[in-house]
Amino acid sequence: MKIIVVDDEDAALATFLPVVTDADFSCKLFCDNPYAALETVRTEKTDVAVLDIRMPKIDGITLAEQMLSADPKLKIILLTAYEQNEDELRARLKNNLVGFLYKPYDFARLNSLLGSLSPKPKIRIRTFRSFDVFTDGVAVRFDSSKAKELLALLTDAHGSYVGIDEAVGKLWPSKDAEHGKRLYRDAVGRLKLTLKRNGLEKLVRFERAQAVIDTRDVSCDLWTLLESGGTFSESYMPQYEWAIETDAVLNARFGLPLKI
Repeated sequence: MKIIVVDDEDAALATFLPVVTDADFSCKLFCDNPYAALETVRTEKTDVAVLDIRMPKIDGITLAEQMLSADPKLKIILLTAYEQNEDELRARLKNNLVGFLYKPYDFARLNSLLGSLSPKPKIRIRTFRSFDVFTDGVAVRFDSSKAKELLALLTDAHGSYVGIDEAVGKLWPSKDAEHGKRLYRDAVGRLKLTLKRNGLEKLVRFERAQAVIDTRDVSCDLWTLLESGGTFSESYMPQYEWAIETDAVLNARFGLPLKI
């Protein structure tokens, strides 16, 4: 995502810079040079313009309107130290206005505004017949079978934390505790790499000696069954021995015969 930031105050841009450079953005900063920023929009593909409203050469609203004449798809975030008539400004900039960032900057708010512009992959998890993960309809390739199985275990937990001892006991039942923990840490590292490669870094939250899957914005046949009811005719994660426990619970709850 390419962003330009226009403000007439050096101090404001200096505060802004570390946050932007730490994020996964391409960013240009313009200090008291709004017309150079406007030319950038005219000549370079730009996704977002972050504009100070009060500037001596041109106000941010007028600058935004000129930028939108050059690029009608540009998104605008307005910076200000003063309360604004947000409804009036939204009427002028319409759907191009993403939101307002008030000084002193709340960078959690900024990250939220920018995050709302990043397209999220459609994630679907299949647990019946086999365990697989799909992003935008394409199956995720796992380099490590144990990393994939660890994600399956987290999926089975349906948003509850899975501790290292539980994971080791199910994924490496024949290994001693210390060896199992080393294998667990290796699987965690490999799973992180796979998730990052597929833009799914936020799917799993890893904490000290435990992990949890984020069930928001994810479609999963198991979770749908548990939350909405229904029936199922396929085997539940048949490739994993530990999954027989959940399979038995599902069959008991939904009155279906156990798989053979």
